[in-house]
Amino acid sequence: MARAHEQSSPAQAIVQPGKNCWRVDRADRFYCIQDAADYFRLVRDALLSARHSVFILGWDIYAAIDLLPGASVSDAPTCLDDLLSFIARRQKHLRCYILIWDYAALYTLERDPFSRWRVRWKTPRRVRFGFDDRHPVGGSHHQKIVVVDDQLAFCGGIDLTSHRWDTCAHRVEEPARVSGGKPYEPYHEVQAMVSGQAAASLGALARDRWRALGEKRLPRFATSNHDLWPRDIEPDMTDVDVAISRTMPEVEAEPAIRECESLFLDSIAAAKKSIYIESQYFTNDTLGDALAARLREPDGPEIVVVSPKECHGWLEKSTMGVFRDRVFRHLLAADTFGRLRLVYPAASRSQDVATFIHSKVMVVDDEFVRIGSANFSRRSMGVDSECDLAAEARGDSRLQAGIRRIRNRLLGEHLGLTADDVAQGLERAGSMRELIDQQANAERTLPRIELPPEPETPPSEALREAADPDEPLLATSLVASIVPPVDGGGGRLRGLTLLTNVGLFPPSLLGLVAGAMWGPLRGGLAALLGALALAAVGYAAGRTIGPHRIQRWMSRRSYRSARQLGTQGIAGLIVLRLASVASAGSIHLVCGASHVPFANYMAATAIGVVPAMFALAGLGDLLRQAVMSPTISNLLVTAAVALFLVTIAALVRTVLLIRRFAPTLADHRSRAEFG
Repeated sequence: MARAHEQSSPAQAIVQPGKNCWRVDRADRFYCIQDAADYFRLVRDALLSARHSVFILGWDIYAAIDLLPGASVSDAPTCLDDLLSFIARRQKHLRCYILIWDYAALYTLERDPFSRWRVRWKTPRRVRFGFDDRHPVGGSHHQKIVVVDDQLAFCGGIDLTSHRWDTCAHRVEEPARVSGGKPYEPYHEVQAMVSGQAAASLGALARDRWRALGEKRLPRFATSNHDLWPRDIEPDMTDVDVAISRTMPEVEAEPAIRECESLFLDSIAAAKKSIYIESQYFTNDTLGDALAARLREPDGPEIVVVSPKECHGWLEKSTMGVFRDRVFRHLLAADTFGRLRLVYPAASRSQDVATFIHSKVMVVDDEFVRIGSANFSRRSMGVDSECDLAAEARGDSRLQAGIRRIRNRLLGEHLGLTADDVAQGLERAGSMRELIDQQANAERTLPRIELPPEPETPPSEALREAADPDEPLLATSLVASIVPPVDGGGGRLRGLTLLTNVGLFPPSLLGLVAGAMWGPLRGGLAALLGALALAAVGYAAGRTIGPHRIQRWMSRRSYRSARQLGTQGIAGLIVLRLASVASAGSIHLVCGASHVPFANYMAATAIGVVPAMFALAGLGDLLRQAVMSPTISNLLVTAAVALFLVTIAALVRTVLLIRRFAPTLADHRSRAEFG
C-alpha cells in the first residue's frame, strides 16, 4: 500500500488481506458521514442518480421511513418505499435488491409488519425484497450496506429504519426526531461513503449474499463512468486503499470468518500514541485484555472510549450492561499511568441529557481509521455477520491529515467544537484526554461514565453465552455431528418414510374423527392418546432424519421458529404447541432433530394438546349430528362453535407471542437500540 506522496517512516502495515480483511481495494474518495440526517439525505440523492443497480443490506428496514423529515421537496418522494418505486419506474433497466435479516415469525412483533408488503408488493417487480435466514440460531445479519451502480457505496452502523435520524447538533428539542409519533433522545451514528473499486467490491459482497440464498439472476457489474459522488461533499481522503473486513459465522459447513476481530487486535497492537473508539457495546473480554495490556505499558497509547452513558431497560442492564461494566473495571484497573478515558456524550450537561452512541468507529494515531457495523462485543466477532471498512495511511501525510480530520470532527461533535477548534485544542493540551478534561464543565461535553457498584453475584457463564456468545449457540454442523444420518438403504428408507408420514398426520383431523366416532369425552381421550403417540413417532422420525434433511420437509422460517422455541424448555414447548408457529408434524420432527429432551417434549405436548383435542372432539361430535340430522339449528350451532374455536385459537396464539416474544416491543420499536 505504498504511495508516491510524501511519507514519514511507514510502519509495518496493519491491514493484511487473508488475515484481518477480505480484500483491499482503491477508493477514489472516502468520507465519514456523521449522523443519519446527512446519511439519509445522501442515500436518497444516490438512489435518485441510480441507473443500473441498487443493493441494500440491513439488520432492519422501515419501508415508510422519511429520509428527509420536515423537509419540503418536489423533485421526488422522500419516503423510502415510494422512492424505490419512483426510481424503478423512471429507470426501466434499474434493478433493486433489498435484503435484511430474517428475524423469523416469532419476532415479527418487534418489526414493522408492513415493510414486506410496502417493498415487495407495492413496488415494481424489478425491486426485489428478501429475508436472509442463513445464519445460526441466536445470530443475525448485522451488515448495513448500500451500493449504487457499483460506483458509490455506504457501509457502517446505520440501517434505513426508524429511531436513527438526528443531526450533528443533537439538540435536546428536535421536532423531527420522532419514532412512531414519539420523540426520542439525541442519537449518534456513523457511516462511511466510498467510490471506485472499493464500492464495486461491496457490490460483490451483496451479490454473494443473494447467491447464497439461491438467487441466480443478478445484474452484471456496472461499467458507466457516471460520477455519483455528491457535489457538496469534500472527501476526507482521495486515492486511498480501503480494506473490507467481515465477520461471518459458520453456516452450512462454510468456515467461520473472524476478520473483524483480527483487525481489532492488530490495530490495537500497532497503536503508538492514541486509540479513539466509539462503540454501542463494549463487552468483549479478548479486546478488553488487548487494550488493558497497552495501558500497562509505560509508553503505551492513550485510549478514549466513547460509549452510551448506560444500558437501558432491566434486561439489557442485567446482561450487556453487566458485561460492559466488567470490561470497563478491568481497563480502569490496568490504567496505571492515567491514560484512559471512558466517556459518554452529553447533549446538555445542565439538563442531564445524553446522546446515545450507536456508532462503531476506531481511529489509531493518525494512521488508521475504521468504520463499520461491528461492536466491541463478543457476538460481533463470531456470531453476527458484520462488515467494516478501514483505511491506513502508511506514513502518507496526505492520508494522515484526512484521518486526523475524521477524528477531530467526531471529537468536536461531542464537545460542541469545530474540527479546527479540536486541532488547536489538541496542540495546546497535548492529548485527547487533556482536551476532554478541559471541556468537562462545558454544556456539551464528554463526562466520564460512572460505573454502578459491582454485583455481589457475578453473571453466570450460561447467561453470557446466551446474551453475548463468542460463537454460535447451536451451529447446524454441531447438531448434525451428533444426530445419526439416514441410511440410504431401501428397507430402512421405506421404514423411515412410513415413520415420518405417521408422525406428520395432523392431530386436528384425529380429534375431529375421534369426536365424530365416540363423542366429546371418549373421543377426546382417544384423540389425546393418539396425539401423544403421533408426537412420539414424529420425534423418533426427526431424531433419525437429522437437522439437515428436516429443512427439506418444511420452510426454513418455520424450521427456525420451531427450533428456537424448542430449545426453551417446557414453557417454550407449550408456547410452540399453542401458538402454532409451525404445523404439529413439523414440531415433532424439529424437536426430535434438535435433541429436545424427550420427557420435556412429551410433557409439553400433553399440556398443549389436551384442550385442543377435547375441543376438536366436541366439534367432531357436532359435525356428526349436523350430517346425520341437517337441521338449520344444528348447522348454525356447528358453524358458531367452529368460529368460536378458531377465534379462541387466534387470540391464544397472539397473546402468547406478545407475552413471550415482545416484552421489549415498545422499547425496541421506539428506541431500536439493538441493531
